[in-house]
Amino acid sequence: MDSIVKGTLFNGFARVAIISIKDAVNEEIKIHDLSPLSAAALGRTMAAGVYLGANLKGKNDSYSITIKGDGCIGGVVVAGNGDYTLRGYVANPHAELPLKGNGHLDVGGGIGSGTMTVCKDLGLKEPYNGTVELVTGEIAEDFAEYLAKSEGVNSAVCLGVLVDKTGCVGAGGVIVQAMPGITEDMLFIIEDIISGFSAISSILAEKSPREIFDFYFSHLDGELLEEIPIKVQCSCNQQKIENALRSIGRKDCDEIIAERGSIEISCHFCEKKYIFNKEDIDKIWKK
Repeated sequence: MDSIVKGTLFNGFARVAIISIKDAVNEEIKIHDLSPLSAAALGRTMAAGVYLGANLKGKNDSYSITIKGDGCIGGVVVAGNGDYTLRGYVANPHAELPLKGNGHLDVGGGIGSGTMTVCKDLGLKEPYNGTVELVTGEIAEDFAEYLAKSEGVNSAVCLGVLVDKTGCVGAGGVIVQAMPGITEDMLFIIEDIISGFSAISSILAEKSPREIFDFYFSHLDGELLEEIPIKVQCSCNQQKIENALRSIGRKDCDEIIAERGSIEISCHFCEKKYIFNKEDIDKIWKK
C-alpha cells in the first residue's frame, strides 16, 4: 500500500517524512506507457508532491509541481489535493538516455536545465507560487532548493525510483527538516543517516515506511505521528471539459467541428478522451 509516514526526531527538533509510492508509479507507467527514465522523473516528482499534499491543511486545498527543462524528457507536471490523491504526466513519456557511470538512470540529463515551480491553492484570494532554478535536474536537490528558498526550511531530500523489466519495484523518498533550536550534534547524526540513503529506492523495495522509520530513526527520540494512504486519482470530468470548451468560444468550436467533424480532448493526466459532435456543442451552449 502506498503511504506517507510522518514523525518527529529529537523530541521535535526535526521532522521526518517517509514516502512509498510504488503502486502509484506502476499505475502511471501503465497509463502513459512510460520508459524507465520518464518513470523515474515522474515518480521522484510525485514523491515530492505527496510531501506537499500531506502538509496541506484542507482536503480541498491543492498543489502542483511543474518542472520545465531543456532535456529529452521536456518537463514534468504533478498535481494533487489535500485528500492525499495525486496525478502526473511527463512531456515525453518515452525518453531514453544511456545509464550513468554508476548504473543509475540519468534523470538529471533527461530533465536538463530549467525551473521548478510549485503552486499552492489554499482557498485564499490568490494561489501561492514559488519558482527556483533547477540545481541538478535530479529532482531531490531541486525540491530541497525550493523548500529552502521559497518556504525557508532547510531540508535533506532523498528521492528515488527503481524500475526493472516487471515495472517499478520501489519508489518514494525520505525528507528530513530541521526545526528551530536543532543542535550541530543533531544535524551531524541526521546527515550521517541520510548519507546511507543514496539508493533509497532499493531500501523502499525491501522495507515499508514504518519499517524504515523504526530501523533508522526511532532511536533518535523519534515519535511516529501518523501514516496516511496515498492513491492516484484524476480530477477530470465532463463538466470541466465542457467549461474548457466554453472558454475556447462557440465560434472556434464550430470551426473545428466543420473542419474535423468532432472535437476530441484528451486529459493529460489520465489519457481519457472526451469527444464532442455538433449536437453536443449545441447542448453545451443551450445550458
